[in-house]
Amino acid sequence: MTNPLSIIFIGTAGIGSPLLKALAEDNRFNIPLVITQIDKPAGRRMELAPSPIKKTAEDLNIPIFQPENINEAEEEIKKSQPDLLLVFAYGQILKKNILDIPTIDCINIHTSLLPKYRGASPIQSCLLNGDNETGVTIMKMEERMDTGPVYEAFKLPIPDNLNSTELHDALADLSAIKVPEVLSNLLSPIPQNEEEATYCTKISKSDGVINWEESAEVINNKIRAYAGWPGSFTMWNDKRLKILSAEVFDTNNKSPGLVFKKEENTYISAFESSILLKEVQIEGKTSQSIDEFSRGHEGFVGSQL
Repeated sequence: MTNPLSIIFIGTAGIGSPLLKALAEDNRFNIPLVITQIDKPAGRRMELAPSPIKKTAEDLNIPIFQPENINEAEEEIKKSQPDLLLVFAYGQILKKNILDIPTIDCINIHTSLLPKYRGASPIQSCLLNGDNETGVTIMKMEERMDTGPVYEAFKLPIPDNLNSTELHDALADLSAIKVPEVLSNLLSPIPQNEEEATYCTKISKSDGVINWEESAEVINNKIRAYAGWPGSFTMWNDKRLKILSAEVFDTNNKSPGLVFKKEENTYISAFESSILLKEVQIEGKTSQSIDEFSRGHEGFVGSQL
């Protein structure tokens, strides 16, 4: 039996936790070290909180290293003598001095079908654009972001009305299933087609503001894409109202932003179409079905948002 591959796992976000767990439980691999970002303030009290990957590593009893700048941690990484560095949603770009450390390669897991949606928000971007599939790409890392040759990519269909939280979890599970098999039998990676490359950017809180002058399809794609954070929201009675779940309703002859009822359903008009409301959350309260919310908030139906 060959010696297990020594892999330093480098990640921060929870999307990597299922993969880290799968690798740690697979006797083809040895995880001598997990690298994650430093604990950061979170919650209303802004208390220091560990990353999801740190919590997973602690549960698995794997040593943890948290450098402020990974590119200044060359000597610490070399101590583990890794065959592979495996990066998944870490949050810092690795420079050449780190990329050159492993004896085999430095590999990144990206949640799109590269070269489509290089950058920081591939999950949200595929939903914003109404794509019917996305996937996970396993690629060789380069100093430029998401440009390296591809070892393998796995497609995932996107059902109608799947939101970003649900897609995040599906891609996390897909990674945990597929990546170990690829790592155990690495073949030569294939260069990306630069002519097909597209890019996505970081998301800001202001992206969640709903513009009722847009079409219902565009608005519903934003509701799906921004589920979790920042959420898609409008203002009602000087309070932020998040639209958590909705569907596209094809017809509309009312002014954009008008809340109306039809056949016991509640809608908000958009440009040449409407949004069928399902679940909402008013500022300071928990989420409610639209029927519960309407019963408890007189004047919502008929209001102009």
